[in-house]
Amino acid sequence: VLDLAPFCSASCKNVADGARVLYSLYGIVEHSGSMRGGHYAAYVKVRTPSKKILEHISATRNALGVKEAVGAAAGQWVYVSDAHVQVVPEARVLSAQAYLLFYERIV
Repeated sequence: VLDLAPFCSASCKNVADGARVLYSLYGIVEHSGSMRGGHYAAYVKVRTPSKKILEHISATRNALGVKEAVGAAAGQWVYVSDAHVQVVPEARVLSAQAYLLFYERIV
């Protein structure tokens, strides 16, 4: 969790004085290789899906004839590459050579 309140102007915070402006890391893009070529992979934190997303997944799974889906619990991190997906420990995520970081505001 990252508190950005100390770095925000009062007019942009849109919160009461002394309140925290919290963000949570939910994704990382990692690049390996050189400027001329390489490979991108991502780490994504699993979140609790909304009802709308669950309905979409169920409909898509049924339309494609998929019988079973591999899942991970909310809060777990997943490594995603071209043809490889696996649950990984948070320690691996924290040691990644991040190229891009994705945060969401906690309200």
